Amino acid sequence: MLSLKTRIITGLFLVALYGLTAIAIALTLPSSNMVFQQNDEQLVAHLPDSGKVTVVAFSNGQSTLPATPTLLLEEPDVLPYYSDLNRFFDTHSKLSQWLTEGTLLLVDDADNHYPVQSKQRQLTQLPGLFWLQLVCGLAGMVICILVWVPAKRELSIHSFAVTGLSYVLFSSAAAIYSTRDFFISGSLFTWLSGLNHFGALLFSASLAAFLWNYPRRFPYRWLTAGFYLTFAVAIVIDQGQWVASPVDGFHSWVMGIFLAGLLGSVWQWRQTRQQQGDRSALRWVVISIVAGTAFFAGGMILPAMLQVAQPASQGLLFTTFLLMYLGMALGVVRHRLFALEPWWFSLWSWLLGGLFIMLTDLLLAMMLSLSGPVTLTLSVALIGWLYFPLRQYLWKKMFLRHRQELDEWLAQALPAMLKAQQDTQANAGMKQALNAVFQPLAIDVQPMMDSHIHIPDKGQTLIVPEPLEQRTWKLQHAQQGGRIFNRQDTQVASLVLSLHQLVTEARIAHAKGVREERLRIRRDMHDDLGAKLLQLLHRSSDTTKPLVREAIHDLRDLLKDMEGESLSLEAATLQWQEETLQRCKDHGAELVWQARASTTVLGASEFSELTRMLREAVTNALKHASTTVLSVTVEQRGSVLTLIIENDGVNADHPEGPVRGLKIMDSRARKLGGDCQYRKVQGRWQVRLEVPLSSTMV
Repeated sequence: MLSLKTRIITGLFLVALYGLTAIAIALTLPSSNMVFQQNDEQLVAHLPDSGKVTVVAFSNGQSTLPATPTLLLEEPDVLPYYSDLNRFFDTHSKLSQWLTEGTLLLVDDADNHYPVQSKQRQLTQLPGLFWLQLVCGLAGMVICILVWVPAKRELSIHSFAVTGLSYVLFSSAAAIYSTRDFFISGSLFTWLSGLNHFGALLFSASLAAFLWNYPRRFPYRWLTAGFYLTFAVAIVIDQGQWVASPVDGFHSWVMGIFLAGLLGSVWQWRQTRQQQGDRSALRWVVISIVAGTAFFAGGMILPAMLQVAQPASQGLLFTTFLLMYLGMALGVVRHRLFALEPWWFSLWSWLLGGLFIMLTDLLLAMMLSLSGPVTLTLSVALIGWLYFPLRQYLWKKMFLRHRQELDEWLAQALPAMLKAQQDTQANAGMKQALNAVFQPLAIDVQPMMDSHIHIPDKGQTLIVPEPLEQRTWKLQHAQQGGRIFNRQDTQVASLVLSLHQLVTEARIAHAKGVREERLRIRRDMHDDLGAKLLQLLHRSSDTTKPLVREAIHDLRDLLKDMEGESLSLEAATLQWQEETLQRCKDHGAELVWQARASTTVLGASEFSELTRMLREAVTNALKHASTTVLSVTVEQRGSVLTLIIENDGVNADHPEGPVRGLKIMDSRARKLGGDCQYRKVQGRWQVRLEVPLSSTMV
């Protein structure tokens, strides 16, 4: 199988060969020593030496043909009837024959006869309108080749490619006969006109098939086959002249097929309601098609059908079809319409650059009466000073604004990851980074099935695996549905993933360093401070020993907190009950303990903070009030843990000490996301702590 490059070069070679063939045919058309023009309702000829005369007839010395301005028509199918069209071709056939035989005479309104001499047509005599039509048709075909060759073999792609073929057929045929000097072989004129009709009908049928199958394929093939069958029927009716008028045999069919194709865009719009990527591509396609065909339909087909006005110049209107293909070219880059890469537009931009230089040179040559070197210099200056800067500006404005450079996406991804780390949401760092960089409409997580970053469905979805967590992120519709994913996005996603792994490793290394330092401090406190507190306990009197024991308990809790180990709520409750019971015994108070068993796991920091709050509440009750009965209730409802500490020793005036302790408990509760309330309830003092738990069930 040929490589992509070889196939593209082959296609471009065939297009160039077709263009040379069209030029060769145009050069075979005869020229003469006279220039014919229309003046009001008369045919005027500019003679080489005698000035301008009004032509009333042509003669070969034996027969005479009337001379009318109708013979100058660019497009003969605007005539009302096929009989007029046949008479038009027959007249041109005879005039071309008489000119070739050297017997053609021009008869003016004074019955003077002037011989018309045949001349060989030169390449420089081909008018600018010929080149404009031919080059536009070839350019449209080149675009279709560059789409069709690398794209997947789908019905919509085939139909789009056929529109390019039909465009170059009808535009090149019209370029030859519409820019004739005056004389043309009747048989060649008939053949070229038929080729023009063939291409126009095929264009409408292919465009209709494309609209019904892009971006969503119509479920039934019979509709597409019906468009091409209609094309076949229409061309038979037209060329066989089964009806009286070209309006009924040609123009109505072209317009009818085109309108039926536009109905496909309505169907596509309904089918892409939930697919922003497809709808965006469809919108671009419809705008391009309407922009490219509306001028021709309004300026040529409708006036010919209604016979209400003189149709506009066909040659100029044909060039508007190129707007459609240029719109497709822009859509390839902006919305990746046919799953092509940006290199496609780069190649096309290069081709258009050369074309623009050539057309600018031709335009200046026609508009300015300057020598060849002067016009070439001016065209090069205009290209260098105007075209290239304008092209680069438009390229950057329209296409590069979605391409993020390294500093841009790094500035978006890194803060998101670091914020997730600071918020103790390490697992959310990747999600926040992907959201910040790509701004997808939806992002989901699923088990990892593939370890490669890829785009599975024409750019609507980006799959980013995260091997460290054994999961895959699925992003849909980039930039809030404003564009679709491309190959550059896979590279950016790979860099985001690498950055996330680096941040994760840095976080792990930091946590490891903190843990090692905590363990070192813990060992020092256990070995030094713990030993000294035990010595102090043995040497203390009975009145100070409870205080030393509380200090030892505090040290143990602190050391346990520094270990960073989790603990079940049930085990924590037992420890709290044991410690509170011992303290009540030391102060001669009765303990009423109520707790419900729970398998919830407390984190080390949660256990430490809850222990200190409970201890502070018990201390306030035992030391700063005449408490005889202390009641502690521990219960969990959902994810909220509630501690209620009540005592019967409350006084009307509370000392300053308990107030400071209550403020400390309130501060610790807020640290855990909860709150602390204290009040009198039926002659008892109550402290109520409510704390949400972030741990899981075991």
